[in-house]
Amino acid sequence: MKIIGKMGNKSIKNIDKIDLFNNDNFKGFLIKLADNVNVAEGVNAIESILRCIYRNQPISTKKIAQYTKLPLPIVSKVRTILERNRILSRVEQGAIYSKYGIKLINKHLNFKMKHDLKCPKCGGKGILLDETFKKILKKHKEYTKLRPTVNTSIDQSFATPETGVYRAGIMADRGDLEGKRVLFIGDDDLTSLPTAMTDFCEEVVVMDIDDRLLNLIDKISKRENLNIKTIKQDFRETLIKEYTGAFDVVFTDPPYTLDGLKLFLSRSVEGLGEGSSGVLYLAFSHKPMEEYLEIQKIINSMNFAIYELIPGFNTYEGSEIIGNTTFLARLMGKNLKKFKNKEIDLNKLYTGEVKPTIRYYKCLNCNKIHSVDGKSLRIENLICNCGGKKFKMIRREKVKK
Repeated sequence: MKIIGKMGNKSIKNIDKIDLFNNDNFKGFLIKLADNVNVAEGVNAIESILRCIYRNQPISTKKIAQYTKLPLPIVSKVRTILERNRILSRVEQGAIYSKYGIKLINKHLNFKMKHDLKCPKCGGKGILLDETFKKILKKHKEYTKLRPTVNTSIDQSFATPETGVYRAGIMADRGDLEGKRVLFIGDDDLTSLPTAMTDFCEEVVVMDIDDRLLNLIDKISKRENLNIKTIKQDFRETLIKEYTGAFDVVFTDPPYTLDGLKLFLSRSVEGLGEGSSGVLYLAFSHKPMEEYLEIQKIINSMNFAIYELIPGFNTYEGSEIIGNTTFLARLMGKNLKKFKNKEIDLNKLYTGEVKPTIRYYKCLNCNKIHSVDGKSLRIENLICNCGGKKFKMIRREKVKK
C-alpha cells in the first residue's frame, strides 16, 4: 500500500549550539527535519505531530501516527530527532514535552488548545452502538477469529471486529441497509456478517477472489441463517450480467493504489449500474495531498460525490505502516460511469507491484534476520530455522528497478 511519506537517509545532528529561540533558526530546524524524513506534507506534518503531542501528552508513537494519519516509521523518526534535540522527553506512557520544548512551542507555534474536542464516546466515528449492535459485535468477535492468514500479495489486511460492526452501524444509521440490496466488492474484513446480522437488508452478496474467505462466510451464514450469497470473482474481469445494476449499495475496501481504486470502483459501478445512481462506501488509506487530489479526480470522473468522509474510521490488525487506520467515505452517485480496462494498469493493482520493497525481519526467538520480498516469500509464511514464528520488522528498502 502506498504511504504518505518515505524515510530519508540524511540525519539531523544535535543542535545545542543553535539558538532555537531565534524565529528563523526554529523555522529552519522544522524545514530541515521535514526534509530529513522526506515527508510529503513538509513542515505542516511536523507541526501536526507537535500539536498532537501538545494536546495528548503523554502519547505513544502509534497513537501519534493514528492521530496525524502519517506512517508509523515517519512519526518514529521525527519523535527520535525531537528527543535527541531535547524538545521531547520519553516516559513509559510515551512522548511528552521537556520544559525547554514547551518554551519553544509557546514562543513559536502559539498552541492554545490543550485537549481535543472529539467526542470521547464515539472517538470521532459519529455513531454509538446500541444494544442490538453490541450483541452483533459479541458474535462477530468470535467469527473474526476464524479468518485465514492474510495474503499480503493482494494487500489483505484484516480490519478489527469493531470496525466491521461500526461499518454496518453507520450504513444502517444512514438508511443504506433497510430494504436494500447490498454488494461487497471484496470482503476480507467479513463486514458482510454484521451487515446481514441486522436483518435489515433485502439481499447481501459478497464477491471475492479468495476461496478461503468465501467458504468461511458461507459456513457462518448457514450457521446464523443469514442467507449471504458468495461469488468468486476476479475483479480484473467484469461482473456477470446477472449482477450488473442489481444493487442499491456497494461497500469496498480496495488495494491502496490508484489503479486498484479505479478497478474496484469500476466493478462497484457495474453493481450499481452504469448510468444509474447509488451509494458507495469506500474504505481507503490516508494519502498525501497530491494523491488525495488524484483520488478525488477518479471519484468525480465516475460521477460520484463525497458526501461524507470520516478520517481514521477503520482500524486494522497489523497494518503499522499506515498507523492501523484508513478513512471511510460515503459516496453518492448519479449517471455513473466506470473506467475501461485499457484505462487501468492491471499490473499495478497492489502495493508490491507499485512499490516493490524488501523487508527485514528479526526472529524474536533467536534474533536471526530474514529478508522478505512479498513474492517468493511472504511474512505470514515465514518460519525461522529455529522454529520461531514471531518476528519484528527492523528495516525495509525499495527494490531498485
